[in-house]
Amino acid sequence: MCRQLIAPEEWDLHGGWALGDRLEWSNRACGLASLRMILLAYGRKAPTVTELLKLAVKNEVLTPRGALHAGIASLATDLGVPSAAEPVPVEDLLARLDVAPVIVSVTEQLPDDGRSGGHLVILRGYEDGPDPTLFIRDPSAWGQTHHRVPLSRLSPSYAGRAITFAPLNNGES
Repeated sequence: MCRQLIAPEEWDLHGGWALGDRLEWSNRACGLASLRMILLAYGRKAPTVTELLKLAVKNEVLTPRGALHAGIASLATDLGVPSAAEPVPVEDLLARLDVAPVIVSVTEQLPDDGRSGGHLVILRGYEDGPDPTLFIRDPSAWGQTHHRVPLSRLSPSYAGRAITFAPLNNGES
């Protein structure tokens, strides 16, 4: 599990200090921490979050609010995992999860208050049922203790935007 909060040691070792404030960048690193987890799942070389951040800055992937989905997809493809940024309706998520993990845009901590998007997490599978349980990897502090969530809880905060990946077959793409 990768965290979006970048450790001071990692920040210093990989030259993050050249970018500015570590905590400020950590607040926008959910997509890059998610990308790192995807790279690891596919058995690819996985740069640290700081290294991915520097690559994202170089390639203009980041905005003041976070990473562009198309930019993350492009980085993933460049790093060996074919991907695309695309709209995926909530009713299509389970079918997508049958073949590969998906990074989705949700509201952090999945509130049911009308907000959607702004935070990227990985959906990595599900358990079917009347209200399917999604297996998630959330790089935020909240996500360190929340690994499963009902689809009915994710749906209200899901923005309908996702980063999809090539099929994952036993760790091989």
